[in-house]
Amino acid sequence: MDRVFCGENVADSEAVLRRLLDANQEFALDGRGTTNHCPMALTALQRMGASGRRMQAFFEFWRQKYANPALPASLVIEAASYDKLLGDREAFSSLQQVFRRRIEESSAEAVIKEVLLTVPFSPATTAFHALIRLAYGLDAKHAGEIGAGLAAMIVANFPISLAQKPSPRAKTVFDGFAVLSAALSGRVFAGRMITEKMRTVVQDEDFARCVPACPDSPDFLSDLAQLALAAYWQSKDFTVLHILTVVHAVRVIVDAVPELDSEHFREQLWLALCVAYVSVGAPALQDLATCEQALEVRVAQLLPWSDLFALATMLNDDHAIKLTYSCYRENMLRPSILYQLSALDSINKAYRSQSGKSA
Repeated sequence: MDRVFCGENVADSEAVLRRLLDANQEFALDGRGTTNHCPMALTALQRMGASGRRMQAFFEFWRQKYANPALPASLVIEAASYDKLLGDREAFSSLQQVFRRRIEESSAEAVIKEVLLTVPFSPATTAFHALIRLAYGLDAKHAGEIGAGLAAMIVANFPISLAQKPSPRAKTVFDGFAVLSAALSGRVFAGRMITEKMRTVVQDEDFARCVPACPDSPDFLSDLAQLALAAYWQSKDFTVLHILTVVHAVRVIVDAVPELDSEHFREQLWLALCVAYVSVGAPALQDLATCEQALEVRVAQLLPWSDLFALATMLNDDHAIKLTYSCYRENMLRPSILYQLSALDSINKAYRSQSGKSA
């Protein structure tokens, strides 16, 4: 995708982004207390019009505060042996380099299909960030970052399987979440990080008994996008934020590799999102239209996207940066005032945390 809000010369900005994404390969998959969000934030910053100097400053901020050095890419990896490396985090750098070379020699589409049709498709891997990183790599057309997303899907693979089959198929995505809320609203699940809580939900017998099967929708991703926006707007929950951004990510990936829009992949994505929703207490939700009608009074508070980009690109909060970009991209497909308001609220929260002030 082209840069959505141009400031400096686009070619110069793209060159800075590519150089920084190359340099990012010095960093491990896991940062200090988090996963490596740096490449995703850099791509979103560039797309929203950040200058090369600003991107460099963010990169240095990340290096100093969060980055861990990558292990040497020392393993010899044979094609089609990826399943032997499931869960082997020490293989990340080696796999990333293998995939980068193979993408440069063939195509991103071919390598993505080979990997995601070989290893268990596990959308919740690294709290959804493996798929998000893959999507941002595709957005940036950067072989190393596409390789990193695929490598993360292998070395941190988090498959979700239940001891019993799901309940009857949900009528709609909102109905499916309503079923979960009626049964499990307010439940607290053990764990400090997103993935830890999700693993607890997967093992919960009540969840396995009541989770509905994936709804049969002709426009599944668009339905999920509306659900994610409504859920984030009403909850402002950090885990639910990742539901919104991963739906955007999956859309990017499916656009690049349409074969992945299959019944199996939809079922796995649906199950992962259900687990994430229940992990934060399955709060009752209103549908998107009801949320929008209740907020018409806030139309006067809307900022144009160019202003939101200007505010977001000055932040060091990678989640606010990515959320703003995802909201913009999804708003282009199905406009809603909630995308702009969600971005503004996230930006304000980040500014308060960063400087004690609101945007």
